[in-house]
Amino acid sequence: MADELNVIQGERCRQLLSKGLYINAGLLPGQEATGDGNFWCGRTQTIFGPDDRLCDGEQCRDTSRSCYESA
Repeated sequence: MADELNVIQGERCRQLLSKGLYINAGLLPGQEATGDGNFWCGRTQTIFGPDDRLCDGEQCRDTSRSCYESA
């Protein structure tokens, strides 16, 4: 299980969530990850972060956002 968590650690805010986090859990080596590209914030439970900016795979890499939490 710890190896699966490494996929979401690093550059993105730890509060960034997506359906892919649940769909792709337990993939076998060589299987391709899938996702629908829909993201939401774990703090607000909406597509906008506490700073009223959009949450997605790019926006939530910005460490200057006031709500950014490192992994």
